[in-house]
Amino acid sequence: MGHATRNMLEMSAACLLFLLAITSGLGLFTTGNAMTKTAYLAGTGLDRSIQQSLSPLAGDGRLSGNEVLHLLARLEEGAVEIMVDDVRYSAPIERENGLPSSLRMNARYQVQYDRDSNGEVLRVRLTS
Repeated sequence: MGHATRNMLEMSAACLLFLLAITSGLGLFTTGNAMTKTAYLAGTGLDRSIQQSLSPLAGDGRLSGNEVLHLLARLEEGAVEIMVDDVRYSAPIERENGLPSSLRMNARYQVQYDRDSNGEVLRVRLTS
């Protein structure tokens, strides 16, 4: 086989591989772009007003001391006030000084809600 023929075949193979790389790269780019748009639209369609509520997962409806401590640690600004054995807690709680040590971790706390005339929760009472 002559030198010119071999050169022509090598250049043809190189051009074919280059076109194949461009085509697959373009396909990956458009697929990635479509997936990004789909994820964005799905994210904007979510209800951002959903908030975590206080509800025991199982059992008699009572909370353990650890669950109450976790609830107080996650208390955010603007949340309802929480009363634990007639001690009032409202946001913000200074986490640097530690959370209340008066909580009994081995106690079980019964949950009661104080509501206004519109049915909105004003205060959550936890009694052991």
